[in-house]
Amino acid sequence: MGKGVDDYLLKVVGAGGEMSALLEQRFAGTLNNSPLVEILSGGVNGVKTLTPPAGMLAVVHSLGGNHELTDSIKYASSAVDRLVRAAESIGATPAGMANVIDAREGKADLILPFADGLVERANHFRLPVLNGELAVLGDRMNADANVSVTMVSFIPKNANLPVTEIPSYFIQNGVRFAVFDPAGKPIYMNSDGVGTKTDIYERAGTHDLAFIDSLAMKLDDLVKIGAEARVVSDVVETNSRKDVEVLGRSFMGLGFAGIRGASDLIYTIQHEFTGNRLRPTKDGRFTYNVSGSSISTVDENRLNNPLKPSAGEYLIAVRGRLPNGRSNGFTDMRKVMTQMLEDDWHETEIGRRFISEYLGNPSDVFYPTFRSMIDRGLATSVYHMSGGGFDGKLSKPLAKHGLFVEVQGLFSPHNVALEIAKYRNTGNESSYAKWPMGNPGFITTNYIDDSLCMLEESGFEGRVVGLLEKSKEGLTGVRLKGVMNSRCEPVYYSGRN
Repeated sequence: MGKGVDDYLLKVVGAGGEMSALLEQRFAGTLNNSPLVEILSGGVNGVKTLTPPAGMLAVVHSLGGNHELTDSIKYASSAVDRLVRAAESIGATPAGMANVIDAREGKADLILPFADGLVERANHFRLPVLNGELAVLGDRMNADANVSVTMVSFIPKNANLPVTEIPSYFIQNGVRFAVFDPAGKPIYMNSDGVGTKTDIYERAGTHDLAFIDSLAMKLDDLVKIGAEARVVSDVVETNSRKDVEVLGRSFMGLGFAGIRGASDLIYTIQHEFTGNRLRPTKDGRFTYNVSGSSISTVDENRLNNPLKPSAGEYLIAVRGRLPNGRSNGFTDMRKVMTQMLEDDWHETEIGRRFISEYLGNPSDVFYPTFRSMIDRGLATSVYHMSGGGFDGKLSKPLAKHGLFVEVQGLFSPHNVALEIAKYRNTGNESSYAKWPMGNPGFITTNYIDDSLCMLEESGFEGRVVGLLEKSKEGLTGVRLKGVMNSRCEPVYYSGRN
């Protein structure tokens, strides 16, 4: 690791991993609250789903807690109370929920009270907490944490809803609801947010680009299990009561018309004023945060044939047209920019260049293309470099299947990423562990030509970078040939804890 530079890995990724396990344990007991819950794979982190009752539509909405409450437990509890009241106001029956906890620090004594508040109300209403996400936002937060909670409810198909077709969305009493027919398929929920990258968009004045990151984080996660996205439901927290138009919209299609699993996708954005719970870069400036959950369905064939990589398959690196850092590691990048150019670094020539060339570019949304490649039998597994780089997001999944790959010929990192790493004296081992370094996505496949052709048709560039092998001489995970560590050896991540 680079000297004095990787507190991000220790405080954010490290704390997040440890705390995520504690939160998972807190929420696990609530799964007994509903007979509709089914675990579709073994282990603590199995695929937790809701089985929709016959003759029912699924209704989705998201809300935060009452920002006026300073007690952590009461604040988190209020989010669940608000969600239940909203569901019941339209005649829907609450069935399950997922959440994001955006914390100031990764300390258990600060974070667990929010989980306890969610759990208490979940048990009170006999609701399961199906999934959750923890993010450490550091200086973006004044409060110990904010919560964004998404609820799935069921309502009879003959209910009198203010929509003319299904799927669709509507607004009632200021709450945005999405409604779709799950057609009896298990419902899966996963949660994520944009993290501290919103600071970049605030400085650039391109606030709406955060929604692309939010979609990428959630959609590119759910496609890894072959799920079909139906709704993405976000909470946009702001320190302004003004419901900025771009921060309070709902729409369908997302520009992916004609691609299975995306053409009827609904995206709802729920605006929440949070008072001074968020911290702007300067007093008086507008600030915001984006977190939420996606709701998808998984068909029986996919459940019986889960995506997995195998020895003898090829690893293809994937990148889009605009170089970007996904939505990961921006706590560290922002710190570098401030150290280099002081607080208002975005007003300098270098700062503007870094934003326009790299920092301010939104994430690639791989979901529609990856979904199509899976459906056509081209991709056997898919990966995206967010919430951790090559170590957590590529080596660990491969090691889980007892696989090893010697990677060579990767796309080169963008100059901005290299300059930031150089300034912080961050070596390759740390850089590739936490950042995409020019390679934001990967697939495994048996069909090189067809896969590369489809990626190109979809606006992506692909490159074969390795051949998967069974554990080789005790090695699992990923070794990056030509990417050297401080000992002049190829960077290696075993993928084993």
